[in-house]
Amino acid sequence: MIETRLGRRPLMLLIVILSMFGPISTDMYLSGLPTMIADFRTSESVMNMSLYLFMLVLAFSILVLGPMGDKYGRRKVLVTSLAIYAASNIASCFTQNVWMFIALRMVQAIGGGGALTSAFALIKDCFTGSDRRSVLSVTAAIGILGPILAPVVGTALINAAGWRATFWAPASISLFCLALSLMLPRNLPEERYEGTVLDSLSRLGTVSKDRSFILFTLMMCTFTGSQLAYISVSSYVYQNDFGLGTTEYSLVLALSCMLGLVMARIELHRDAAPKSNVAFVGAMGVLSLAMMCVLASHHWALFMMSIVPCCAITITARSFGFGILMSQHEGDNGAVSSVLNFTTFMFAFVGMVIASSFPADLFVYGVAAMLAVSCGVFFSCWALLRTRGYGLKGL
Repeated sequence: MIETRLGRRPLMLLIVILSMFGPISTDMYLSGLPTMIADFRTSESVMNMSLYLFMLVLAFSILVLGPMGDKYGRRKVLVTSLAIYAASNIASCFTQNVWMFIALRMVQAIGGGGALTSAFALIKDCFTGSDRRSVLSVTAAIGILGPILAPVVGTALINAAGWRATFWAPASISLFCLALSLMLPRNLPEERYEGTVLDSLSRLGTVSKDRSFILFTLMMCTFTGSQLAYISVSSYVYQNDFGLGTTEYSLVLALSCMLGLVMARIELHRDAAPKSNVAFVGAMGVLSLAMMCVLASHHWALFMMSIVPCCAITITARSFGFGILMSQHEGDNGAVSSVLNFTTFMFAFVGMVIASSFPADLFVYGVAAMLAVSCGVFFSCWALLRTRGYGLKGL
């Protein structure tokens, strides 16, 4: 591990919190969506734009800010990003116009993108070998606390102080991370990219030309789209279709993530070969799709259980799959981090759009449609990867 003024545990704390900026930014206010629709006098389709446009801007900001961190330094990019994120969250608490709210969510995504890509880049910058694998495993396990805790904490905040409290909280978290970030060394990464800004962005092309890398990235990221498809419509399905209250909804959403975490930890505890982990991901994807198509529309508990295998997949992929991907292309840490995160959140964007495009009473089948897309991407890419002889270290 590279020495920093933070020390190992505070650095890991910073990385874990930064890696949770996605769920902190989306899951926390989900149970308040029906109330927000009434407050803004708008519709489900318009309000859902605050979710999927956030994901779209997040994906592209990640793509740009990772290589910029390689050139200008992690600390500078991270501090600036956190300041933007905090300011836009605070501004969201005062707006009365839904379109201004959506625009501020897009600004939040720029700051959140800098936080997320910095988290992965810091793992590559500061840890190597078994230490890196250990940190990835810890962040994969603890990082799931975001989807578990965010809806529960968000519901408690909404019940106590209204939905705007779910934007004050992320602002406070980002300011805490900003204070920790100021203690990062200015020389990260140690080998700074010396070319122009455009040249630093061109490193993305170098990573993207590695077809084996891209195929495996698609495999490891695609089911995130299915999980986010579920999250984006879950408040409407649980509260409007199945009649659950806001507190019950948040607990059910948290429970689905917890059960997924248990399944993933059992799989990872086997310490199986990577190809065995790949088989697990594929099998759980098919299981989740089958349950969503056949069972999910009949009862809220069946809807919840149908997404549990998908939750297990995303945790498993982040632990073993990202570990393999981050061992490729040494020296292009920011570019690797950007490609991984960009792909993850582009799938999240696609999943939210697909699920939300279905009529409100058929949202369950919107989630099933995205699961079908994810399964298709996964098995197609695996077939192509096998024909290429895999071509990745550690696979």
